[in-house]
Amino acid sequence: MVAARMSGCRLWWLGWVAFATVVTGCGAPPSVAVPPTATGPRRIVWTERFDGAPAGWGSPSLAPPHVIRRVYRPETDGDQGFLHALHDASRSGDRIEPPPAVHYGKPFRAQEVSLASACSLSWRWRVLRHPKITNDPWRDVAASVYVVIRRPGILGGGRGYKFAWLAKHGPLGTTQRGLRQIERRAEPAITPWRKEAVDLCVLYRAHYGSIEGEHIRYIGVVSDADDTQSVAEADYDDFVLASRAVSDRER
Repeated sequence: MVAARMSGCRLWWLGWVAFATVVTGCGAPPSVAVPPTATGPRRIVWTERFDGAPAGWGSPSLAPPHVIRRVYRPETDGDQGFLHALHDASRSGDRIEPPPAVHYGKPFRAQEVSLASACSLSWRWRVLRHPKITNDPWRDVAASVYVVIRRPGILGGGRGYKFAWLAKHGPLGTTQRGLRQIERRAEPAITPWRKEAVDLCVLYRAHYGSIEGEHIRYIGVVSDADDTQSVAEADYDDFVLASRAVSDRER
């Protein structure tokens, strides 16, 4: 496979060991997954709707709180909360040094989430500004969602997914330290929200094999423009991790 390059990742891979024990962030409360509750044919395992500071979120790239706040902040539109991401890596005049690419998300440590019990992941997002377009649309990405099932380490790659909204179609079958890069959209910046839904169990079987004994370790976002020294802007909302709405006999 061809490994696609993404800037700002080195600290993320090195930071997983520290992030496994301490969540850095904006003073968020300890990480606690939502207990499963019945919702018709599905059970909600975890949800984040950004009605205030996201619970238990932090930076596996070891970005300090003030750097996180330069890129990500909860906002509201009426009574609807969402996470706004603005990564301004443009360099002009006497501006302060732009922030690096910042990973921001939710680790699942206090309560492990087995992949078999939480196959369904959905969220909403919209891209307000794409970074500068180059020959490689994976170089900087306005909006991406990470799902880590096996943490990448110094000596080996991880397992999981990077779902991206690209400025244009990119190469297929690429990976980033073992994580599969999957293009969900290749569209211009738009105002209306778009909803995504993925079956993590189906994807994992197709790319890595059996889901037996596997756990979801982390779900997070990245909006970055540091490699092209430009600007990326996007919004995220309504993350829902749930059991599949089908019989467990399919597993």
